[in-house]
Amino acid sequence: MRSSCAVALVVLCAAAAPVVYAQEMPAPVAPVRETPSASGTRWQFDQCMGGVTYGAPLKWALSYGMGWVRESEQRTWCFLGAGKVGFGGASFNVGLANSMGHLGSGVAITGGVLRTFNDPMGALARRTYVGGSVHLWPLLALGGELGYYTRVGTDPAGTTRRRGLITWSTGFGF
Repeated sequence: MRSSCAVALVVLCAAAAPVVYAQEMPAPVAPVRETPSASGTRWQFDQCMGGVTYGAPLKWALSYGMGWVRESEQRTWCFLGAGKVGFGGASFNVGLANSMGHLGSGVAITGGVLRTFNDPMGALARRTYVGGSVHLWPLLALGGELGYYTRVGTDPAGTTRRRGLITWSTGFGF
């Protein structure tokens, strides 16, 4: 019995011992040149942008955009869908964004739907608008947005406000 336990202990220790290999000198490897298709310039689904902004009619708002991104050394393109939720309303937009260089500057054009909540800034409450915006961030993702939206649906009698709405925001991100 003792001899079988001793044999089992030796086998167990041998199995647990690290394996030592003879050390070989590595062969020199030729440098690999990257082709444009291998350098990361293909389209991939990823986050395009996000941020915190202040403006009309959403007031303080958080935004987040995802889409098909193509990054390169000079420019990054993104076909995106972006949601923005603030104290005065919410919006969903689709569009095209382009960032340039390494300083975080870029431009985007989007179109979408905007819905106001109970207390929007400069707009009628609880209304739906459709329109578009131009976004510009000249440096380090600091920038703004300017847009024009038109109210959809019928208005109650006595509404004197125009159907058009100029939107704006400034902040960090989109």
